[in-house]
Amino acid sequence: MTAPGVSDPQSASRPAAPAGRDRSAGKMLWYRLVQHVVAQVVSVFGGIRATGRENIPETGGAILVSNHLSHLDVFVLGILLHRPLNYVARSTLFLPGLGLFIRSVGGFPIQRDGKGSEGFKETLRRVRNGGIVTFFPEGTRSSDGGISDLKPGIVALASRAGVPIIPAAIAGTYESWPKSRSLPRPHPIRVHYGRPIYPEELAGLSPEATTAVIRERMLESQRRAQAGLRGDLGE
Repeated sequence: MTAPGVSDPQSASRPAAPAGRDRSAGKMLWYRLVQHVVAQVVSVFGGIRATGRENIPETGGAILVSNHLSHLDVFVLGILLHRPLNYVARSTLFLPGLGLFIRSVGGFPIQRDGKGSEGFKETLRRVRNGGIVTFFPEGTRSSDGGISDLKPGIVALASRAGVPIIPAAIAGTYESWPKSRSLPRPHPIRVHYGRPIYPEELAGLSPEATTAVIRERMLESQRRAQAGLRGDLGE
């Protein structure tokens, strides 16, 4: 789903992927409506482009791990994907009203350190039910635009889930709405979805080595997203 200023180089040739079984038809319709509205807003604020969509599995559960630069990240990650995303969000965001909206688009709470047992169980339930769950393994928004150390919860999650991990990265949301700003400003956005990390690649690795593999693939995706953004800006 795209809007003016919202595009994907592969969108013309790649067929729509199945939605999965992780939500009802009514919830899926609401998700598409929110997706469309967000796409329109983002197009006005500079537009968004994405690469690597072919790396999103067409069916089955997966965990999408991304860098975290801004409050905008959770919205832009799914704009150009046919498959709906589920979102892990810190429990403090589930305030009256806001919490209801977050849940309505597939979000669910987890403690900031990623160790909350209920959030962990819910993540496993959703990926085993064929959904894609989005996870920000840094635990909080970046203060400088880089990718910091990953929280240890991602290792336990990767081990227990037994599904592909899709590294992704966003570029441009830090310039639009960093932690230091109270309101966003217009800026183009780029997203790159990297090559999946399959369970076999992590089998037998130590927790430190597992974290290193995931982080390196996130950095690779970040380099691709940043290069695309520089091209969009004519730099």
